[in-house]
Amino acid sequence: MRRGKLDLNVLETFATVCLSGSLKSAAEHLYLTQSAVSMQIKRLEECVQQRLLERNNQSLRVTPAGEKMLAHARAMLRLESAALNEFLREPIAGEIRIGVPADYAPALLSSALPYLHDNFPAVVPSVECDLSRKLRRKIESNELDLAILTQDVDIDSGLPLWEEKLVWAEPVGSEKRADSYTAVGLLDVDCVLRDMTLRLAAQQAPFHRIAFRSNALYSITAAVENGFCAALLPQSSLSPSSLTSSKLKLTPVNDQLRIRLAIAPERKPGLDSIAEFLQTQLLLSARRAETTS
Repeated sequence: MRRGKLDLNVLETFATVCLSGSLKSAAEHLYLTQSAVSMQIKRLEECVQQRLLERNNQSLRVTPAGEKMLAHARAMLRLESAALNEFLREPIAGEIRIGVPADYAPALLSSALPYLHDNFPAVVPSVECDLSRKLRRKIESNELDLAILTQDVDIDSGLPLWEEKLVWAEPVGSEKRADSYTAVGLLDVDCVLRDMTLRLAAQQAPFHRIAFRSNALYSITAAVENGFCAALLPQSSLSPSSLTSSKLKLTPVNDQLRIRLAIAPERKPGLDSIAEFLQTQLLLSARRAETTS
């Protein structure tokens, strides 16, 4: 029987599906239809005669064979990138300025930057921590090259990374306050989460007052976990014990924080390759975190 051949375009599609977690997200990222993505995955499975993905209307799971294929796909795509870079007239080199909110800096520092030198040895990264909206303004004015951002409601640009599930977290069993109002904690900085909190507080707690303000998310989380107030929080900010604690009532909300990697309008040579590399590393880290949580 004739052995099949691997197509790099199909491997890129497969890797994108694995990292994004759905055919729909992969299709949006690759500017393909969902049916075209599905056909490419089918072609790859027929080529290797293995089931690589288990999927239904609600979820998608990478099989053990799919995990092996993902490792091979990423290695082959890196090799292709390295081969092309070697023949570029302008090698990717110099300072790359990266912005990141403080809450996401650990993911960047642990999951992406340590591997950047191996793939782009002449690139020198510098990192700036700030609020997403401030970083977006710096991206738009080309003061930064790349930035990890929380997507605003009216903005849909950049490479997709991951989504943060949100919950309305409220202490239970506490004594009724004299004013009968629910105490609410507010991340009091110019950010998407603050806007969402002010909007959703009226739905979750019609009679409420802002009882705790902070410019640090960990302070809001600590106030909730210690029973002082309720708040809208990323589920990932709560400790594992709090997620299962009977002292907290956690109500999922429909809204999510969508995290993206924004790229400056004036792009340095090779910046797209670096952006795609960082996206892959961050998506892999997010996927690992999902499977271990």
